[in-house]
Amino acid sequence: MSGELSESTTESTPTNIYHSSRIKDRRSIFVAHAKRVETKQEVDSFLNHIKIEEKNATHNVLAFRLESSDGTIIEESDDDGEKHAGERVLNLLKTLDAKNVAVIVTRWFGGISLGPVRFEHIVKCAREVLDQGPFLSKRGSTSSTSSSTRSISSNTILVNGCQRGNPILQFIRNVPWEYSEIVPDYLLGQTTCALFLSLKYHRLHPEYIFNRMEKESHQESIRELTKLCIVNNFTIILAWSQEEAGRYLETYKMFEYKSPEMIMEKVENDYLAKLTHCLTQIRSVNKTDVVTLSSSFGSLKRIMNASSDELAMCPGLGEQKIKRIKEAFEQPFLTHKNPN
Repeated sequence: MSGELSESTTESTPTNIYHSSRIKDRRSIFVAHAKRVETKQEVDSFLNHIKIEEKNATHNVLAFRLESSDGTIIEESDDDGEKHAGERVLNLLKTLDAKNVAVIVTRWFGGISLGPVRFEHIVKCAREVLDQGPFLSKRGSTSSTSSSTRSISSNTILVNGCQRGNPILQFIRNVPWEYSEIVPDYLLGQTTCALFLSLKYHRLHPEYIFNRMEKESHQESIRELTKLCIVNNFTIILAWSQEEAGRYLETYKMFEYKSPEMIMEKVENDYLAKLTHCLTQIRSVNKTDVVTLSSSFGSLKRIMNASSDELAMCPGLGEQKIKRIKEAFEQPFLTHKNPN
């Protein structure tokens, strides 16, 4: 179905509609449609046509951008029940500077919740259908596309010019990067971008990210930022150094087209493997210690309930290691009670 044009024999039916290929994931199906439009009436006609054509669809997510004769941009989106999906598609249109185009992503819900991955499918379909039609403007010669268009399909991280001088750029070493005219601070792929905010700057200028936030400790700042990211469907990544932040950006780019399983830790399904994975999270406890504890006590529950004297009878467990094991199971999660 990819790249096909819808034919019409009546004036009331929109023509020159492009369709993406279909993405199937756990019985859910996604497909995008795009059409060049000049007016809001054409957008409405396009949407009505798709609703008739794609029968029994659960959602028809819409986003469009129109440019008037005076250069004014009119842009809108509609989630159609798929919360935050419309703004994702609209952000893609803005990133690509696509004008006078409407995109509709149709989804048939298969009965299984897909979580955030559904947004990746939606944006991927939308990007594919935009590439098929004459929707993306050219800059310069006919052989060169806009920097935003070129970058999304390349292995290069795009960097907003406002990030010049940011020390984390010197730590992006394993993938190429270049400055470009983009909306976010870093464009990492078709579906991923990053905004940079240091806690130092945030504490000096809290209104930059949320004008109601007051100057406070870094724990409160992180908590408030986490709430703000959850509400707006962002992922907050806390980096303790410029080098660590650079590594995060590299990793997102390098794993852009790879399966999530590639970065998921592999844990065997048997009990000893799970017990080893759990107990080795305690500092200085190694796999040999886990085997010793398992053979001595038989289960995690008995290890947790064991006294320090009982643990001391296990070979290889010294005073410091026993102290850390006991603290791991007995220390409360909250070290300071909130007076409020």
